[in-house]
Amino acid sequence: MRPAGLLLTALFGTALAVPTSVDHEIADLAKRDLNINKFLDAILKAIKGEVLVNDACSEIGAGEILLGKAFNIQPDANSNGCADVTIVFARGTCDPGNVGVLVGPPFFQAVAAALPGKSVNVQGVAYPASVDGYLNADSAAGKTMAQIVRDTRKACPNTKIVTSGYSQGGFAVHYAADELGGDMASHVSAAVIFGDPMSHKPVANIDANNVHIVCHSGDNICDQGALILPQHLTYAVDAVSSANWLTLKV
Repeated sequence: MRPAGLLLTALFGTALAVPTSVDHEIADLAKRDLNINKFLDAILKAIKGEVLVNDACSEIGAGEILLGKAFNIQPDANSNGCADVTIVFARGTCDPGNVGVLVGPPFFQAVAAALPGKSVNVQGVAYPASVDGYLNADSAAGKTMAQIVRDTRKACPNTKIVTSGYSQGGFAVHYAADELGGDMASHVSAAVIFGDPMSHKPVANIDANNVHIVCHSGDNICDQGALILPQHLTYAVDAVSSANWLTLKV
């Protein structure tokens, strides 16, 4: 088992697979003699294991930026032209860029790997992703996501659109579905949410069979709580399985 896998085992008490989509990044770091287990352990220690949402920016933001630099993960994604599949993604609270580091990029890589021969575009949703936005379940990002969906459908009528989000970004997926109304079913092929604070509510205006919500046991954010635990920071382990599910929808 890789060091990262050992760390996740320590966190959850069971082995969790590290996504194969980031295997090459882990290998590159290993060649540079960086101990992955110690690095990730340092990140988790830096956020104390339990963080109030109010402290997310100061406690998690800096660690996520360091992780992105170490793994050469770009926190921004802007769609360029038309592709077979377009993922519209909303990042979590205080995540850098427009797609973050912890969940979006591993998921995008896994989707591309799971769809050989198909092109994949990603468009991040530009919104503040602030603490207040989470605490107030702000719907503004949902309206922005809905407009991106409409614009994408108009510019690229043949692309399969996937709405997706992590943490606070889950609000965006739900509210975008409300905003799109009847257009949701005709415009969006699937919705994928990680650590969804509205996990107990259906995504409106789309067949439930086309919705994939991933919530780890004990993740307080999935109950729209205010406590960030390690379970909420490790959804990259679900990137490959979520990508495999998505292949049946696009």
